[in-house]
Amino acid sequence: MWVFKDSAKTNINPNFCYSYVKERDVYNNFNYKDSYNIIVWEFKDLGNAELKKSTINQNVNLEDVKFESGEILNKGSDLEFTINYGFVFNSAMNVNLDKYSKIERTFEGANYKGFYGSINQMSLSNEKGEHQILSDFTKGLTPTVFLFYKGHQSFYIIMIYSKNPFDENIIKILNLE
Repeated sequence: MWVFKDSAKTNINPNFCYSYVKERDVYNNFNYKDSYNIIVWEFKDLGNAELKKSTINQNVNLEDVKFESGEILNKGSDLEFTINYGFVFNSAMNVNLDKYSKIERTFEGANYKGFYGSINQMSLSNEKGEHQILSDFTKGLTPTVFLFYKGHQSFYIIMIYSKNPFDENIIKILNLE
């Protein structure tokens, strides 16, 4: 819960929080004010990665992204993740948005960068441009804040999404120092 400012922690619903802990990554899902889903996903292999090497790419064809083997997180939910078994991120992670997704605004701080927009599908690819994780908002375009965050000797992606209207100011609940 370190990622949240103290003032926000009381609004996290403990009945709807869960984690998947693996050797190389830790996926956490939080529910804030019963309206916002917040994903904090740590990628341990990228602990030494430079934030500036991570890119945000738009209008990428994701229709043919398939993995020989893998797993699906959150099957049947609003946001499914298909993960390439044994995914590899060595020195960078890139986010790739499909042609239906739209970025409204980008922003950055000393140890984060990201955007606010609407996402349909997106992938996370490695430094070679190889897709490793595919995410699909199963109900179509969804307002989302996406962040690359470098801190606590590791590398994270943070996603905040909701059915209710909001904007990038939602990141003020996060402890991004």
